[in-house]
Amino acid sequence: MKKLLGLLALTVAVSGVASADQDVLKDIKVVNEARVYSQDIDKNDTQSNQIGNGGFKKENLTGVKWRKLVSGTLSLNDELGLELKFLARHDNHAERGVTGTSPTGKFEYGKSGIKEAWETNLELGKPVNIGALETNTVFGWTHKSGRTKLNELTGKASTKGKYYTTGESNVLYLGPTFGISVLGQNISTTLQAVYFSTNGGNDADYAYSGKDFQRGKTEGYGINADFATDGKIFESEAGKLGYYVGLNHHLRDGGGKLVATGKEAKSSVYLDYVVGATYTTPSLAGFYGQLNVENEWEKHTAKTGYTNNFSLWTNLGYKAGIETPVGEVSINPYLKYKPLHRESVYNKHDANKRVTTETNELRAGLGIGLTVK
Repeated sequence: MKKLLGLLALTVAVSGVASADQDVLKDIKVVNEARVYSQDIDKNDTQSNQIGNGGFKKENLTGVKWRKLVSGTLSLNDELGLELKFLARHDNHAERGVTGTSPTGKFEYGKSGIKEAWETNLELGKPVNIGALETNTVFGWTHKSGRTKLNELTGKASTKGKYYTTGESNVLYLGPTFGISVLGQNISTTLQAVYFSTNGGNDADYAYSGKDFQRGKTEGYGINADFATDGKIFESEAGKLGYYVGLNHHLRDGGGKLVATGKEAKSSVYLDYVVGATYTTPSLAGFYGQLNVENEWEKHTAKTGYTNNFSLWTNLGYKAGIETPVGEVSINPYLKYKPLHRESVYNKHDANKRVTTETNELRAGLGIGLTVK
């Protein structure tokens, strides 16, 4: 908390001395979040579908994650009015799973591994409004990397030992987004040319990760074609209900031969279709509640099968704003609970054509931000 407040205090000081014709910070947000995952585990069968809500009992915990995130926007007035958006995210994930077998033959569960992941994104854009049409042409870079602790003697995942990099990916993208608002409904289209490289377990939205290739890595080109819409269904004294739809199409064409076939990898389109709705209660002294329902369907055209995720979220939060000479400081503690997340993986070539699992998740977080006047 002291570090977060110190960062915001420094931001306020820097923003306060910036003049209108200089580069200036528009907004910044820092989030700390803890996540706990649970499944209704059948200890007599590790291949069971794990269906049902078993609660957050010790024997049902499958992982704990700590997330730290910093994001914001800089207005580059000295550089033709460009905007620079930035994001840095770090995850620490302690996994739980099968650690052995009891004398009676039942599986024993416990902490089985520790992983961490980094994601950084820089995006330089030029927003231009033409009447009701909003446009923003951006050049961006996204870097992702993952590390896991391995037992140096066995080479297997462990809670002790050294961290080893499991994969990295880089994506460079360039292209415009067009958006328009009509009767409270927002519609946008994004078209981007993409260059990507990936190694190890990372895939950069490609059907194959780097380790699937004989040389352990790949690179290539692609296109992002994303369509999105969102808006209000109703808003009254009883609260508000909104919806959102995202239709994402990411073409990737990497070079190299695959380990499994010895043949050149095919180009593939990653299809990601998301539909959801969120109800938000009226605010009462800063407190609010939310209920979210979402369905996500994913597929890589180079592979058979697809994945479907259905989730139900509840959220209890508090929002407060503090006015300062340079802008508003916002404070947002929250508690989220996912009583249902059902993932169904279908592949007609597998022995079990459809495998379904259910996961419960609890999140507790604190967001602190500054929006400069």
